[in-house]
Amino acid sequence: MPDSYSPQYVEAAWYPWWEKQGYFKPEYGRDRVSEVNPKGLFMICIPPPNVTGSLHLGHALTNAIQDSLTRWYVPLGPDPGLPQLYHCPLDP
Repeated sequence: MPDSYSPQYVEAAWYPWWEKQGYFKPEYGRDRVSEVNPKGLFMICIPPPNVTGSLHLGHALTNAIQDSLTRWYVPLGPDPGLPQLYHCPLDP
């Protein structure tokens, strides 16, 4: 095991499992996007921070929880409706 975090080391162990689970298949077994997903639809609203003052830890916590829920449920099969979107042009 490396002394510090090494993505190559960690992903080498997980990558085959991710592929087997179908996590890299965006439609999870459907032939066309127009097909209805039998596992349903998953939607979550991520509201922008209110302009009531300075940003604080609560804003980060709320966004972290919503992001975690999305990353948990979407690989299980529900169609996210829209891909995970961000309010700025930077990818996570």
